Amino acid sequence: MRFPSVATAFLGLIGAALVLFGVAFLGVAIMLVLQPHLGGAAGAAIAGLILLLPPCLWAAAMGFRAPPPPPPRPTLERAVVALLSGLARDKPLLAVLGAALFATADVVLKGRKDRHAGRDR
Repeated sequence: MRFPSVATAFLGLIGAALVLFGVAFLGVAIMLVLQPHLGGAAGAAIAGLILLLPPCLWAAAMGFRAPPPPPPRPTLERAVVALLSGLARDKPLLAVLGAALFATADVVLKGRKDRHAGRDR
């Protein structure tokens, strides 16, 4: 299983070398076009500037971007919801029985609060 990853890395290196050679030949071509008008050194400098300016501007733009917001912190409520949704997906009858149990407990507890509220008056 190591061979596909080695082959992928090798092909990646070949691709990177082709890109670098292509950019170098493009720079030489730009320099040769500018050389009769500006001279050898100025042609090479302008060709380098033409090839370096876009990546530098892109890197600066990426550096000034706002960082992504942090992921939400896990809370107990989210953990319980995830647990109950997993339970409902795996065992729907147990989820229905659990919902009925919670509803019954809610009705009983609200009934007690109502009776205690009537005592205070």
